[in-house]
Amino acid sequence: MYRNYQVAVHNDEPEDCTAKKYHSFLCNPPFIEEDELGGYHYQYYIDGVLVAVGVLDMLPTCISSVYLLYNPNYSSLSLGTLAALFEIDLTLSFNKTYPSLKWYYMGFYVHQCKKVRYKAAFRPSYLLCPKNYTWWPIRPCQDMLDTGKYQEFDDRDEEVNISDEFLGNLTVLYNRSLCLYSVYKGIASEDIYESFIRTFVKLVGKENAEKICIFV
Repeated sequence: MYRNYQVAVHNDEPEDCTAKKYHSFLCNPPFIEEDELGGYHYQYYIDGVLVAVGVLDMLPTCISSVYLLYNPNYSSLSLGTLAALFEIDLTLSFNKTYPSLKWYYMGFYVHQCKKVRYKAAFRPSYLLCPKNYTWWPIRPCQDMLDTGKYQEFDDRDEEVNISDEFLGNLTVLYNRSLCLYSVYKGIASEDIYESFIRTFVKLVGKENAEKICIFV
């Protein structure tokens, strides 16, 4: 089904749709699985026939829809929309066991791509601003995207104050060991990363920067 889907929907060459590529693409979630959280293949059957597979990541705060593939013979059933409805219901069910899991991520929304435009039909939905990483209601964002592919939904230009103390307390990976950036600066013969790290903090925000290990 994976090969048939890729060829029919994405115009891939059949010889490129190998089991190895399928496994590396859809069977290796990049995180440690625990309890019921982790990577899943959510299967859809009609009269005992497998018609679609939704690849999902069950994360502490959300269910993320990674990919959906389906039997092209059933494309008239709008299986993308149907799968999204089931996955929203699944999110609600998991929320009863994991209260922090309360969001459903539908993945990339490409306004100019007809294959994913169905995602905009769900309400309420939000798009992430690529500038300030804030969430905005999708309807006004669509109007902006009609005028161009790249849009900054949040046009606020807030100055991020990054003190030397804050910078020094960030975690970096240096010589395969974790340490504070201030420690790295003390042992490195030359620090070429400070400007890059300051820009990185401005892009992702101070709260996110504190959660990320930066490779130097």
